[in-house]
Formats: sequence, structure tokens, C-alpha cells
Amino acid sequence: MIIDQVRTYYSTYLPQTTAALDDSEEFFQELSDQISQRVEQITAQLETNAIVPGQDYLERVGTLNTLRAQALESALAELLYSTPPEVDEDPEPSQTERDLLVMQQEERAVDQRLEMAPGSPEAIEWDRRYPHLVEEVNWMLTDHGELTVEQKREQLAQIMHRQDEARARLRP
Repeated sequence: MIIDQVRTYYSTYLPQTTAALDDSEEFFQELSDQISQRVEQITAQLETNAIVPGQDYLERVGTLNTLRAQALESALAELLYSTPPEVDEDPEPSQTERDLLVMQQEERAVDQRLEMAPGSPEAIEWDRRYPHLVEEVNWMLTDHGELTVEQKREQLAQIMHRQDEARARLRP
């Protein structure tokens, strides 16, 4: 059980370290053995204060199982999880991540613009900075009570399509 946790942690969070090991299974087994020994030490320490005279068999078994689980978590935290995950050496975000970030920033910008007074210097500057979003803001500031939900969706879809085209022209 412990060796499976060690193997999973290393393969998931430390793949480069795992690949560099001469004999990964031997390493995993040694680390698992160290963790098991530490579990026994911690369990023994916890037992001295937790076992109360007069407990019946089931209470005692429950107490010991709880202590062992606590000891296992403590030993794993101390000997396995204390090794920080490897950092991906490629800090460059993917195009999808960049697109998502731009969309989130633009969504916040639109929310800010909706709070600005029409014709104010900050609104004029915003319109200059985000020309591809002006149509969306103007649409949102207009009353569309006479339109059906489907008509509203269609208009917004057209606006979003034009924004996508504008973004594509802005990309390097």
C-alpha cells in the first residue's frame, strides 16, 4: 500500500527524478520501508497517551486503527510529501491558456466599462484601448426588451464572432 503511494507520487509529481533513478523500484521500496518504520515509531509514541485502562476490545481496536492512520499520514507528510513537486521547465503558456487569460481580462474590462459614465475621459480611453469590445458594451447598455431570447442570443453570437475575428488580427 505505501509503495503504491510512493510510486504514484513520484510518477505524478516527480517524473524527471523518477526517470533519472537507476532502479526506481528499489528506491520506492527503500522509501516505503523508511515510511513504514516511521509509522511504527509514531504509532508507539501516540499509543502511550491514547490507550486508556478500562477500554473494551472494540474501543481499543478503534483507537489503535485511528492512531495508525494518523501515524501514516504524519510519516507520509514527513518523508514523501515534503519533497516538492517538480516545476515544469516550460513556463510558456499554451495558446489555449493565453486565449483564456485574454478572455478573462476582457470580461473584467467590459464589467469595468459598464460602470463608467458614457462620454467620460476614462470611457473614451477604454474605447480606444478595446475597440473590438465597444460593440459588446454598446449592446449591453441598450434596452433589448422587444427582442426574444433567441434574437438576443443571435445578436450576441454575431458580436462574439466579430470579436474573435478582431482578436485573430491582433495576434502576432
